[in-house]
Formats: sequence, C-alpha cells, structure tokens
Amino acid sequence: YDRKKYICKLLYMFMLGYEIDFGHMEAVNLISSDKYSEKHIGYLACTLLLNENHELLTLITNSIKSDLISNKEHFQCLALTAIANVGGKEFAEAMAQDVQKIVLNRETKAIVRKKSALCLLRLYRKYPEILTPEAIVEPVLELLGGVDFGVVNCLASLLLGFLSKDAAPFASCVGKCIRVLSKIILSKDYTNDYVYYGVPAPWLQIKLFRILQHYPMPTDGALKNQITSVLNKIITASERIRSMDKSRTPSRNNSVNSVLIEAINLCIHYDKDRDLMNMAANILGRFITDTKDTNLRYLGLAAMSRLAFCSEGDSMEHVRKHQQTIFLSLKDADISIRKRALDLLFSMCDKINAGEIVGELLEYLTIADFNIREDLVLKIAILSEKFAIEYAWYVDVILNIISQAGDFVSDDVYHRVVQIVTNNEDIQKHSADLVFKAVQSSAAHEVAVKVAGYILGEFGYYIADFPDSGPMQQLNALHSKYPFVSNQTRSILMNTYIKFYNMYDNPALREKVVRIFEENKKHLDAEIQQRATEYLSLASNIKEDTVNTVLENMPMYTIKQSSILANMQKAQAEVTDKNVWHEKEAMREAAAEELRAQQQVHEQMEMAAAAPPPEEEPDLLMGADLGPGPAAPAKEPEVDPLDAMFAPAPAAPAPAAAAAPAPDLGGGLDDLLGGPAPAAAPRQPAAPASVMDDIFGAPAPAAAAPAANAGFGGLFTPPKALDEAQLADVKTKFRSLLMSDKGVLFEDANLQVGVKLEFHGPNGRAIVYFGNKTAGSSITGLASTCTAPGGGCRIAANSVAPMVAPKQQVQQVMNMECQDIFNQSPQMNLEFECDGTKMKFSVDFPLVVSKFIEPYKMATKEQFFNAWRSTQCTPNPPESVVFSTAAPIDVAANIQGLTAGFRLHVLRGVDNNQDNFVGCGQWISKAQPPIPVLINVESNLSAQAIRLTVKTPSQALAKALQPLLKTALGERAAREA
Repeated sequence: YDRKKYICKLLYMFMLGYEIDFGHMEAVNLISSDKYSEKHIGYLACTLLLNENHELLTLITNSIKSDLISNKEHFQCLALTAIANVGGKEFAEAMAQDVQKIVLNRETKAIVRKKSALCLLRLYRKYPEILTPEAIVEPVLELLGGVDFGVVNCLASLLLGFLSKDAAPFASCVGKCIRVLSKIILSKDYTNDYVYYGVPAPWLQIKLFRILQHYPMPTDGALKNQITSVLNKIITASERIRSMDKSRTPSRNNSVNSVLIEAINLCIHYDKDRDLMNMAANILGRFITDTKDTNLRYLGLAAMSRLAFCSEGDSMEHVRKHQQTIFLSLKDADISIRKRALDLLFSMCDKINAGEIVGELLEYLTIADFNIREDLVLKIAILSEKFAIEYAWYVDVILNIISQAGDFVSDDVYHRVVQIVTNNEDIQKHSADLVFKAVQSSAAHEVAVKVAGYILGEFGYYIADFPDSGPMQQLNALHSKYPFVSNQTRSILMNTYIKFYNMYDNPALREKVVRIFEENKKHLDAEIQQRATEYLSLASNIKEDTVNTVLENMPMYTIKQSSILANMQKAQAEVTDKNVWHEKEAMREAAAEELRAQQQVHEQMEMAAAAPPPEEEPDLLMGADLGPGPAAPAKEPEVDPLDAMFAPAPAAPAPAAAAAPAPDLGGGLDDLLGGPAPAAAPRQPAAPASVMDDIFGAPAPAAAAPAANAGFGGLFTPPKALDEAQLADVKTKFRSLLMSDKGVLFEDANLQVGVKLEFHGPNGRAIVYFGNKTAGSSITGLASTCTAPGGGCRIAANSVAPMVAPKQQVQQVMNMECQDIFNQSPQMNLEFECDGTKMKFSVDFPLVVSKFIEPYKMATKEQFFNAWRSTQCTPNPPESVVFSTAAPIDVAANIQGLTAGFRLHVLRGVDNNQDNFVGCGQWISKAQPPIPVLINVESNLSAQAIRLTVKTPSQALAKALQPLLKTALGERAAREA
C-alpha cells in the first residue's frame, strides 16, 4: 500500500511539471503485483514516466507478456494500453504477435478485442514492417461481420489502417461492409446502445463508407443494388429530416451531416448514378451557402472540390452555379474555409472559367494571409499554365505573381517559366520585353531578377534594336540589382553578362562586363569567384572554338511533368493514412499532363516537318568574327540543361581577404570587410541634436513641431486628442513593434489598428488593418496618411475605405523604400468618427533604420573576428556604451530579440564568458552599397550591466542603431523579468 501511495505522489509531482528521475524501479515492481489496484498504478506510472528508449523498459517486457496471455481481462487491458502508449521498436516486435493472437482468438472477450485491435493499429502505423496484414485477411474479415458494433467499429479502424498502405489484399471486404451498412440502414437491425442523437452507429457508418471509397463499385448485381439503396435512403432521409425537424440540436446536426457527407463522398467516388449525383450536388450547394454552421460549409467545400472531378450528371454545372459564393468564401474570417475555397476553385477551373478564376485569385493574392500565400501562388501558377490559351498570358500571370508575392514564389515556378519560354519561340520576344520592364522597377523582387537574367541572356536580342532597351540598358538594369540579391542570383547574372559579351559587338558593354568580372575575381563566395575567373578567361579568348559551344543558346528542355504539380501532390500525400482522393486527383493530373506533353511534342514535330531544310552554315572559326548573333541551339540535350546551368559548384575554401580596396559594387558583408573602406564615404545625414540613452526620452508637447534632426529623442510624438493613459499605451505598443514585424499599433474602445511588416533589401511592405470593435456602430470618415520625415525613406500608401462596418476590418497597403540613413520614424495621421465622436491624432509608424538590416551568416568566431578587425570605422576603435538593465539579464531572450527584431545573425560562445555574444548583418539602402553591421554584447549578470559596441564604416549608422539596440537589450530583459 505504501509503495502504491508514494508512486501516486510521484505521478502528481510529474503532472505538476517536475522532472521525476527516481522511483521508476518501484513502479516496475508494482506491475508484478497480483492486486489490480497496485498493478493499475504501476502501469500508469510506467506509461507516463518511461519513454520508448528507457533502459528499464526491458524489465517490464516479461510482466506485460504474462498479463497478455493471462485469462484476466482487466490485466490484459492494462497491458494493451501500456504497449500502445509506450512504443519502441524492440518492444513492439516482442509484443506484436501476442497482440495479433488476442485480436483473432475466438475466445477473446469484446472489451479486450476492441483494445487489442486499436493497439495493433497503433503498432502498425508506427512500425508497419513488424506485421504482415495479408496473413490475417480472412480472420479479420470474418470478425467484421460480427454482431457487436463496438468490436466491428474497432476492426474497421484497423482495416482502414491496413488499407492506407495496400488495399488490394482486402478487396473481399466490400461485400462485408455493404452488408453491415444494409443491416443498419435498411433492416434497422441494431440496439439502442449504439444510437447517437437518433443516428444508428454513426462512427461505424463513416468508417465503412471510407473503406468502400478504396474500391470501385461492386460488379455483383445484389451488392450494387444494396449500396445504391443505402445511399439513396441516406440522402433522401436527410432532406426529409431537414424539412420536418426544425428544432434539431447541434449534436443532432453533426451526427446526421457526418454520415451524409461520407455517403456523398462515396457517390462521388462511384460516379455512376446520375440522379444520386444531382441530389448530392444540390445538398452540397446548400451546405456552402449556410452562413451559420462553419463546419458544414467546410465539409461542403471539401466535398464539392471532389465533385468537380466527376463526369456523371451535371456536376460541373452545379459547381459553377455557386462560383460567386466560392469567391466570397475566399474572404471568410476562418482560414480553414479560405483554404477549402481555394482548393475548390483549383478543382473547378477549366478552359471556360480559367480567366475569371485566375483573375480573382490574383486579386485575392494582394490581401491574402502569409500562411496561405505559398499554396495560393502554386495553384495560380499551375492553373495559368494548364489552361493558358496562349503562353504569353501565362508569362504575364507569373510576373504578376512575382511582383505581388515574390517571397512565396518557389524555384519550381521559376524553373517552369524558364522552360516554357525556352520551348515556345512565339513568346520569347514578348517575355524579353516584359521582364526588362519588370527589372527596371525599383521594387523588383529577386525572383524577377532571376527570370530577367535568364531570359535577357537568351532572348534579349529580340528587343536590343529598340532605343529604350538596347544592350547597354539591359546590362545596366540587371547590374543595378546585383548588390542586393543573393549569391545564387548573382551567379545567374554572371552567366547573363558573359552571354551579353558574346551576343553584342559593343565596346562599352564589353568593357563594363570585363570590369565586373575583374571586381569579382576575389569574391569570398567560391561559386562567384570561379565564374568570374572562368568567364574572364573566355572573354579574353573570344575567337576560340570552345567559346561558341559554351555560350550557345540553351536548347529546348525535355518535355516532362511540371515539377510544381509533382511537389504539390507529394506534399498532399504525406499524411498518416493515405487519402484516396489525393491519389485520384494525382492520377487525373498526371494523365492530363502527359496528354499536354504529347500534344506539345506533336506540334514540335509538325513544325520541324514544315520547316525548310537548313542552309549550310559558314565556318565561323576560320578567322571570322563571331558577331552579335546567338549561336544555334543544340537539338538534343544529354542532361537536364537547367540543372547543368544552375547547379552550384563543389564547395571550395574561401580565399584570403584581399589587401586591395573593396570594389564599388560589393557582393556582401565579407566583400566590405575584406579591405579598407571605399574612398568615397557614404552619404550621412546631419548629426542629431542629442543622442539619448532612452530612445523615447521625455515626450514633447503636443503642439510643438519636431526639429528637422531631433534624433531619437523625438522618435515618439504624443498623439493629439489622446489622454495620458492612451499615450502610454501607444508608446508601449510602438516600442514592441520596434522588435517585431507584426502587432497592434493603436487601440481604443472603437478602433483597433494592427500592422504587418515585411522587408527585402531596401524595400518594405506594410499592411495596416483597421478593425471596428463595436457591435452596432459603423466607423465613418476614416482617413489615414503616412509621411516620412527628411529624405531617408520614402512611403507610398493607397487610400483606405472611409467606412468600417461593425465587427469588420479594412486594409491599407504601404510600400516603403530606404534611401539613406534616417533617425526619425514616419508619422501616421489618423482621423475617424464613431457614435458622434470625432477623433484626429497622430502616431509614429514603426519604421526605423534597423528594419533594413539583412542577416549575414558566419559559421565560426574566427570569421567574425577577421571581419571585425578588417572593418574600418570612425572613431577606431569604436566607442562602447555601458548601461544598466531594469531587471536581471536574460541572455537567451536578448539573443531572440536581436534575431527577430534586428534580423542579425547571432554567434554565441565567442570567448570564455558564455554570456557574451556577437551579431552580424548588413544594412541595405537604395543609394549606396550594403554597409556591414557588427555588434559585440558583453553581459555582467551579477551587476545587471551590459557593454554594447557597434562597429560599422558609417558613423551615422552606428549612432542611429545604438539607441535602438539599447532599447532591445534593456526592454527585453525587463519584459522577461
């Protein structure tokens, strides 16, 4: 008794969250007891305290085995529960056969058989190799026809687990499942114990319908009539219940609708009976228009996306009838509804409505949440390719996607558009013109630069004769983005530059290309360094025969399935139990993709047959100049050309830092650290009037206009028409947003203003949300403007809707660009009226100079200190500031704050004091090359003091960052305390 009592106390301590590393042996001893109460506590303790890798697990194996084979059902149940919860491969292998025998033993009692079936399912899902389901097909199917619905329910779960791996061995279960369903629905042969809110055995019906969805409709006439009668009765009965029973409870609705939706799924799967399909379509149409029950709308949208694949009846017409309702579901407050609406639009899209659906999705992309954008981009890309009447429209759509959501465009989309442009000569000129205009934009995304680099390098000659898009203009437009893109994109641009050199006989262009290669010969990235060196060698031997082969146009790509579609199907297939609908959709898409590929090959063969025989080409290597024209493409690639072009070279040791001055167009942080600062110092704003340790300082009077260069002492301006409590709340929210990219900027009883920020290089984007908190009053006269002080940053904002209905929200999108170092945040002026009260005030927008820092990863402390020593700054060495914190220092929280708020790459353990750490990044602006930012944070935990050192070539940038960093370190510690 004492042992049991103390084990219970240990379990209570464990439940409170304490780590229990003693008493395990006493729990093991309790399992061997003959008393149920003691054995129960022992099993409970071992299940909670031991994991699958614990060394004591081997000591309880024999005890569990003996309980399994005993005749005491309670002991067997305890053992089965422990096996299912503890796990471990060796443990499972030792127990699996015994559990299987219990399932199949005719003498096993119902309660034990149910637990053993679920235990076997758990083992099979985790370690499928330890069981061979084919060996137990007949006994399991025999038990499936039993009279105890509880046992049949558990066996149906086990059978679904088996079918998720391989459905073929259990094909004979179809007749058993149909007979059980007929027994429940048609014969009403069941006990009241299994009736749930008027529905007999709903869980069993659902599982049986799901089992049947793994197989086609039976060919046997009797079985076919039985399942058709079952489906017909369920669908018609649900309609009758809906019209007659107006006072149904939510539980009653859920039980009826859950069975109904699985019956509809089976109708869609069979796709045979026209009348049933039309009835199912009408029910689903009612489901998705139900504004009261979100669960019902979710199920209706999911089932209708499967209905769109059916060929029987007027299924697609029924789906198209609700197209506007589905568009509205994209803007639903529940993200699960939005995702299902997106899936349905993807399924129902065809050549008739493709333009309308893709246009709606592109419009929705501008306001979509970040966690749905990646899936949205993939689906738009697939639909625009799949149903493109002409590929020029496809290219337009892809560039539109890149401009709106470039961060969510995967390499698969980039690879696919490159393949399609290369394989379709009729769109190459249009594509070259389009990407050239896109890359000229100051807000061009890196993916757009990659696409432009490839297409202009291959087909830029189509637009080279126009005065506004000549060879030099193309080179300048691409190279203006070179300092702000990743090394992978720079490698692609290197390819483009050497192709320009070979394509155009322009001395000024060739001189600039050679200069670019010379500047990158000592780049710290091995890939860029290797390309610059090799391309420089090619440029100096332009008349050699190898040059023509190396720089010839890329050949047509091999026709194959879209990698975008393949990756999306792979992601959908990665589920615990295989989804039969994902398999059907994948098969349909693969067949359609193969048909499109065959058609494309056929068109290419027809074009080749109709083309005149090629003229004999002159030997260009007999002293003749190669000229500006591109070389002829190869007819048959031996390897995947895209992989060959963009595959990274094997890693090589980084070269030593050069002693020469850094180039004007540096490639990254290490370029700037590798030598002294450039001769031309970066433009700096005037020194602030005062540098304050606290970035807020004392609040300025509301009526006073801020000075032109007030420093961070004037960073926070008190809003007008706000009392002191509101002022303090806004100040707190503003400081929080300095260290985060999303949060609430202002809130009162009527209006909540939230903001989401995202940055890429010198460009940023903000989405401001204005939400009406009231239940019955509309907000009117809403106006919001944002002005940036000085010339450090530029903001362009669209207008906001003047009225916000109760419990609704509107959005305002702002595009931001960093042009130089700035010390003041922009001002947002707000004005609105609610319940007769007019409000007009200003708040500071959380855009500060630190938002434009990009992390730069350094693997070792040696790399960091080499960069630290080689970075020039004024004064040298840099000044350090020591300050106290309001609470005990939390080093981990400080690191998290600098990583999330300042996007610095943090290294810890750089010296003997493990509480010290360093950070590295690069500050990016439009007007000048990236400026390296290095910080050193030394913490004295006992004194609650921090010494902060900021080292950067720009003294103005160091002064602007220092108060922000102090706030991050001091405020973070206070919050964590």
